[in-house]
Amino acid sequence: MDKVQWHIEPTSKCILECPLCDRTWFYEKFKRRLTNEINIDHLIKFLKGQAPNVLLCGNNGDPIYHSKFHELCKGLKGIDSKIEINTNGSGKKKVWWEELCSLLSQDDDSITFSIDGLEDTNHLYRINAKWESIMEAIETVHKNNIRTTWKFIVFKHNQHQINDAKKFSEKLGVTNFKLVKSDRWWKQDLMPTKEFVDSSWEHQVQVTKGSDTASTIQQRCMSTPNGKPDTELYIDSDGDFYPCCKTGLYSWRYKNIFSPKDRKFNIGNNTVEQILNNTNVKRFFDSTKSYDTAFNCCKIYCGKKENVV
Repeated sequence: MDKVQWHIEPTSKCILECPLCDRTWFYEKFKRRLTNEINIDHLIKFLKGQAPNVLLCGNNGDPIYHSKFHELCKGLKGIDSKIEINTNGSGKKKVWWEELCSLLSQDDDSITFSIDGLEDTNHLYRINAKWESIMEAIETVHKNNIRTTWKFIVFKHNQHQINDAKKFSEKLGVTNFKLVKSDRWWKQDLMPTKEFVDSSWEHQVQVTKGSDTASTIQQRCMSTPNGKPDTELYIDSDGDFYPCCKTGLYSWRYKNIFSPKDRKFNIGNNTVEQILNNTNVKRFFDSTKSYDTAFNCCKIYCGKKENVV
């Protein structure tokens, strides 16, 4: 089959307690920690033959806390994957990062460090982050010539540090500095000034209330003219398939055909072809081509807002 881009959540585990994370919400509601890990053998068998582009990130956990993360990366490289790792970078020793870098390709792979501020502010949102270990991680990765990105989400408490953080990232040898305007503002006490806010959160609120504020949809799960799902396809730490990470959020996952209740689309008992050629799956993707027929989650995240007179 054609090359597919995958977003994979290796584990639901994380040592941080970020206030807007689904994982934090889950603990506050159910008083239970999420500790799932993807089955490496299932994943490699599922992806074998695709030479896929793989983003290791997730809705709940941080990939580097998978208990066999090096084995996972080794397996992915063994099937010619290009790997992007998105992590908070905290809590691992230098020798751990050295081993990881030995598995990655300088030409094809990269690591994004999610750091929201400097030493005095990063931990205000990324609760429990360990600054010294993050700096050691970046230094080690840089010395091993693996491409890096510093991803900076703007909050009220760190927006004054954007320029200083960018200069500091350059000093550390980070390849790219990426500024992110968040749309997660249901806790508005964290919200920065308007210039640093992704205003699509207002559109999300309107759709949730049942008000149509858009009439077109731009599918991010389909990026080529063949009309087949080929990018941002998501596998969570249980091995369950979703059209994207948004449909895999707790607020949406039980409201569509991909519900994990019966494990119908789990990678442990399916091939890629079996899932994408399933009649109901095809119908779902076809429905997302029109704003009128799209799943509400798709309207929220892929709907194009238009001015209404």
